[in-house]
Amino acid sequence: MTLTISAPPHIKQDTTFRKITWIKFLALLPVSLVSVYFFGLYALALILAGIGMAVVTEVVIQKAFKKEVTVANGHAPLIGLMVALLVPGEAPIWVPIVGALFAVAIGKHAFGGIGSYIFNPVLVAWVFLQLAYWSAMYPVSFPELGGISDLFLENGAGMLVGVSPIALVGGLYLILKRYVEWKVPLFYALTTLVLALLIGDKIGHVVTGAFVFGVLFLATDSPSSPVTKNGRIIYGILCGLLTVIYGHFANYVFAVFYGIFLANCVAAFIDNSTLPRSFGEESLLQRKYRLLVNKIPLEKLGVKIDD
Repeated sequence: MTLTISAPPHIKQDTTFRKITWIKFLALLPVSLVSVYFFGLYALALILAGIGMAVVTEVVIQKAFKKEVTVANGHAPLIGLMVALLVPGEAPIWVPIVGALFAVAIGKHAFGGIGSYIFNPVLVAWVFLQLAYWSAMYPVSFPELGGISDLFLENGAGMLVGVSPIALVGGLYLILKRYVEWKVPLFYALTTLVLALLIGDKIGHVVTGAFVFGVLFLATDSPSSPVTKNGRIIYGILCGLLTVIYGHFANYVFAVFYGIFLANCVAAFIDNSTLPRSFGEESLLQRKYRLLVNKIPLEKLGVKIDD
């Protein structure tokens, strides 16, 4: 019998970054196909332009810096697809091209590549396009769910991703298979819906394709979200809070993207503040109790203190 000896950690299942990335890509194909049905073949051109530019940018950067070309892991194609889904169906063809270039070059590689960036590259590109080319990025309409049929095909969709909220349920498969953690999307969705109801906003304005996309695909991006258990809960709540604040005064489509982007800014702080304590270290209550006891003049009260 031949035994293989190797240093830990040992991989006990076939879950890899490449597999998770390509499954995310496949999970977005249904909404991509619906967008082509809704907007026509021009939507397919936008999608292919975004994917193609993301792949080319990745290859050029890695070749230029003499690094291993990692396009096969699917991360660049996924970024290109997601950027394209966030542009209006009537946007010029150069919009997803510029967005994919900016997402991969600046949002991803300028910060060190996979696992090193602090902002979701897709949101970095969307914010850049929104600020630099707002006339090309502003959709002709904003969706509102007025009935069950709008879940399947939203006639008011302005962006490719807004054509069908139900077509994005592939993100639930990622949660069920534990490819993404459930805490962020659950607390994000609950916080947004509860707060929106409390302030009187219509749920039809909140639950759009953009919202489902943000909850299942954008907010769950691992490098730009916390890794601690409590941190993910806080992060999800913060995403929901920021989404409602912006959405109440503007619109909930843009609110999703700005809310998650702003939450990215404090993800590292949330992580550092929710790190589990070392074994044997005093808890917060124990430290407060010790400080309180030290302030009490026990010796003057006749209490004997043992060394």
